[in-house]
Amino acid sequence: MRFWLRRRPPYLLPMVAVVTFAAFLGFSLFRLFQVEQDMRSNVSENMLWVITQAQVASHRLDEEVHRRVLGDEQARPGLRHDVLTSRLVLLDEGPQRRYLAELGFAAAVDEAFDRLEAIEPLLQDLEPGRHEAADAIYTLLKPMMMSLNRLANEVMIEEWENTGERLDEHRSNLLQVIASVVGILLSGLLLAILLIGALRQRMAAERLERSLTQERQRSDFYRSFAAMVSHQFRTPLAVIDASLQRLIRRGERMSPQERQARYGRVRDAVGQMTRLVDSSLTTARLDGGQVTVTPARHDLREIAQQVCRLQQEATDIPRISLTGPPRLPVRCDRSLAEQILANLIANALKYSSEESSVEVYLARRGDHAECRIVDHGIGIAKQDLPHLFERYFRARNATSSQGIGLGLHIARQLARLQHGDITVTSKINAGTTMTLTLPLSDREATP
Repeated sequence: MRFWLRRRPPYLLPMVAVVTFAAFLGFSLFRLFQVEQDMRSNVSENMLWVITQAQVASHRLDEEVHRRVLGDEQARPGLRHDVLTSRLVLLDEGPQRRYLAELGFAAAVDEAFDRLEAIEPLLQDLEPGRHEAADAIYTLLKPMMMSLNRLANEVMIEEWENTGERLDEHRSNLLQVIASVVGILLSGLLLAILLIGALRQRMAAERLERSLTQERQRSDFYRSFAAMVSHQFRTPLAVIDASLQRLIRRGERMSPQERQARYGRVRDAVGQMTRLVDSSLTTARLDGGQVTVTPARHDLREIAQQVCRLQQEATDIPRISLTGPPRLPVRCDRSLAEQILANLIANALKYSSEESSVEVYLARRGDHAECRIVDHGIGIAKQDLPHLFERYFRARNATSSQGIGLGLHIARQLARLQHGDITVTSKINAGTTMTLTLPLSDREATP
């Protein structure tokens, strides 16, 4: 026995507990369903109410008829006729009709409808002093009222007989449900004990997994960065090396203009390497899950103004315009939002001519703020749009420009980390619109 307990499958006891729990629960639900169905099928209480209302409606119809004959202009026998008809319609529908058929009163209800049809034209002849019309109506109403009285008595007797049987059956079902609930509680207690044990094991496994994941992320970070350096940094380093060698060999014989051109190439290559380092580090940090987001309340217009000013100073050409509300509070990480906008605006400037403008539009859209960067440059081919935010992807008409295809990938990842996004629309030789969305601060969001 002890050997079997040691060698039993690990999930056997939980499976037994679950099956037992499900069996008790299913049995109790089945019994409760039976009770509910019995209560649903018991229409006698509703029948008593409907019959009583029909009796009241018939007496009120008779009363209104006599009031009208006696000259009361406020009497409305037609309305009382409609009310009585509606009460009989309730008796003639669905389970009520079947119940009446079992008691043998279905024909009485049909006869009542016939009498109401016969009464309806007589109501048109009611005038003060027309006692013969009132007598004719009463003659039709009296058998109907007697049938309703007999029907009420029969329903009451039937209800008394059925109530005792239902109480006994419900008591038996209730005892079985109580026993099932006790079984459910015991099974649930066993499941809870097993669950606590499993949770403890899982917590220990998760701690180990987190340690392994952190170690793997650090390893991936350095491996990704090393691969990026070896793959992307060769070209700018080669440009720097070639320019410096030329300056060393022929620097004294070069004209000042040629030397300045060489210095400019070296500076461009260094700038490209700086951008490559920044992009590589950010990508590696994203891959390693090491980008920390610190959301707070910031003014998106203020952020956009600062980014536009810095980009404007870098190009020395007034090409950027900013429009939108004077304040647009959002919930974001300011440094990450600045990095995203700087990338999008720099791209708009890079892929459009120096004569064309770049427009930045700010707006509210529901519970998000929207920043659209519109350029009138080379545009992006339709077939390239679905791949634009993929790592290392570059549109086929942009391969002549500097870049490695990481900027937009990084920008979208940073936007999504802040519960925002970046979308794009574009047309070849017409321009591109990049749209950044960020959540509004809680006090600014539209309900």
